[in-house]
Amino acid sequence: MHDTSDSPIRLRRIRGFHVGGMRRHVDGFPVETRARTPGDAPVTVDMNGDHMVGQLYATHYQQTRRAYALPLLLWHGGGLTGACWDETPDGRPGWLEYFLRARYEVVVSDAFERGRASFPACPQILADPPEHRSLNAVWHHFRFGAEGAYPSGASARDLRNAAYPGSEFPVEAIEQFGRQFVGRWAGTQEYALQAYAALLRETGPCVVIGHSQGAAYALQCARRHPDLVRAVVAIEPALALGEQPAAVQAPHLFVWGDFIEGASRAWAHYRAAAERYRLALGASGCVADVLDLPAQGIKGNSHMLIMDRNSLSIAQRVHDWLARIAR
Repeated sequence: MHDTSDSPIRLRRIRGFHVGGMRRHVDGFPVETRARTPGDAPVTVDMNGDHMVGQLYATHYQQTRRAYALPLLLWHGGGLTGACWDETPDGRPGWLEYFLRARYEVVVSDAFERGRASFPACPQILADPPEHRSLNAVWHHFRFGAEGAYPSGASARDLRNAAYPGSEFPVEAIEQFGRQFVGRWAGTQEYALQAYAALLRETGPCVVIGHSQGAAYALQCARRHPDLVRAVVAIEPALALGEQPAAVQAPHLFVWGDFIEGASRAWAHYRAAAERYRLALGASGCVADVLDLPAQGIKGNSHMLIMDRNSLSIAQRVHDWLARIAR
C-alpha cells in the first residue's frame, strides 16, 4: 500500500468557482418593509426578479507537480457538503488531505442546494420544505448504532457504549459531525446532475469518488458522460439504479462497510441494488470491482467510512486501486 502521511503538499493554486445553473425569473415574493440592520431606517425589500438557480460550488486544488494525469473529484452525500472530505469530526486528516499528499489534483464540490452553492427560494422555486436531519436520525441510518439507541445528551462514554460493538466511527465527536449537516430537498436530482455535468465539462476527463448520494450521482454521470468520467469509486451508493449500463466503459470500484446485513434493512436494499448494477457492469465488459471491507477482515465501518478511525487505511486501498486502473 502507498503511505502518503509524510508527503508534503505543494500547490500552485487553489481555485474556487461556481458552475452550472441558469437565470430564472421568480415572482411570488411578498414586497416587505424591513430594517436590514438594527437601528437603521426600514427599506423596501422586493426579492422578485431574476435569480440564478441550479449552480454548484467547487474548489480545485492544483498541484505544483501532480503524479496523476486525471483530476480527482470528491462528491459528498445527502444532507452534507464538501466539508465532509476536509477533516474527521475528531480532528484527523480527511480524504482531501490524503489525496493531496498522494499528489492528485483534487476538486471538492458543494452540490446544488448545499453549502456555498447556495439554495433557491422555498416555496417559490422548490415547493417542498427541506429535510433537516437530527443526530437521532443519523445514528441508525449511518450505522453508528442500533435503531432507537441514540443516547441524547449522553456523555462520550455513554455514546461509545451505545454504539455498535467495534464501531470505527468516532461517536464521541457526533456533535461536531452534526455541525456540518445542511438541509436537503427531495426531487432535485436533475438540478444536481446538470450541475455535476457542468463541473465535468469544466474539469475535463477525471476520476470521481462519490459517497452515498454523491456515489449514485457519480454512477449516473458515468453513463451520461462516458467521455469525461474515466473511473468511479462508489462508496456505499444510496440509490437504486434501474438503467442498464451497456455503454459504460469506465472502471468502477464499489466500497462497502459493516453493519449492513441483519442490521439495516435500508442499506441491505441499497447494497443489493448496487450489486445487481455492478454485476451488470461486469457482464457488459466493464471493470467492476468491489472492496467489501468486512469480507477482507476489516470490521466496524459505518456508512461514514470516510470519517471512521481507519478512514485513511481505506483511502490507501482506494488509492492502490486507482493507481492500477486509472493512472
